[in-house]
Amino acid sequence: MDASADNVHQPLTWRGSLLGRLPGGRRSYWLVVAAAAAITGLVVAAIAVMAGGGPSLGQLTPVVVATEPIEAGQPLDEANTEIRRYPALVLPPDALGALTGDEVASAALHVGDVVTATRLGGLTIGDRTEVAVPAHTAMPPLVPGDRVDVLVTLPITDDRGAQSQATLTVATAAVVTNKAEHAVTIAVTGQELLPVASAVIQGSVTLALVRPG
Repeated sequence: MDASADNVHQPLTWRGSLLGRLPGGRRSYWLVVAAAAAITGLVVAAIAVMAGGGPSLGQLTPVVVATEPIEAGQPLDEANTEIRRYPALVLPPDALGALTGDEVASAALHVGDVVTATRLGGLTIGDRTEVAVPAHTAMPPLVPGDRVDVLVTLPITDDRGAQSQATLTVATAAVVTNKAEHAVTIAVTGQELLPVASAVIQGSVTLALVRPG
């Protein structure tokens, strides 16, 4: 009987195939198995260190994490965030360790996202400069990303000494970057910075929401 014919019908296992291909046969096969086991052990150990916050990744640090989707302009509180502990070396440098009660998202947060200072006031504003404007009841409801015109009302005295008021626009389409209880932060151009700062000193600033389109 032809031995090669029998070999055609013999099932070929992955182990038999590997033994046939490796130089040194069975001895080389077990060396490969041992090496694979060692690599697997190293990977598992690394994962365990990461999960446990071992010394190589720093101490476990408390950070604020979103527990549900948070839209830009939505306040952060205990209902949509919680404190978790992560290794310090895997955290963003501006990760938030606790809430003070007036945080508002300036960018969307997904479940599991670490809350950072950037997400609370990190809208891209290019070469604009941020200015804080005292909030008051005359302001419209605003959220980060809104565009506003900045108006200032000034006292005017004419040549005869008569008193009146004039309202001037000192900035147009300024970007709202943060909204807190007592102040609204807006980003203005270089030419608008001094007029807006002067208007804030006067204490009679009004923000007018610019409607899209």
